Amino acid sequence: MATIIVSDRQEALKLGYEATDWSAPVSFENYELLLKDWDVQLIQRNGENIGAVYRKNGEVHVSIVPKWRKRWATKGLIKEFFGGKVTTKVTPGHEYMHGILARLGFVLNEDQIFAKG
Repeated sequence: MATIIVSDRQEALKLGYEATDWSAPVSFENYELLLKDWDVQLIQRNGENIGAVYRKNGEVHVSIVPKWRKRWATKGLIKEFFGGKVTTKVTPGHEYMHGILARLGFVLNEDQIFAKG
């Protein structure tokens, strides 16, 4: 299965918004404002849009549609997509991500940021 990142910011924003499990409701307009300085791209698997990747200053986040969660990422794919050292944060209430990130090679440091290097 071929998984690629596509430069389609508008489609990525729409899909990412729909794929995010919001702890507090956010309007699409506020979501766009929050991400105005972020590089936002679409993740596709065999031509199907499965999520969005958000990058800024070495920090990376992804939003994946429910049917692809826990199935799309591998250590090799993460290395291919994000290369060297990247960091991410786990949103409160999504602590289940700690185990998933650890399996993908990320480590937890003292300020709750996972770094892969």
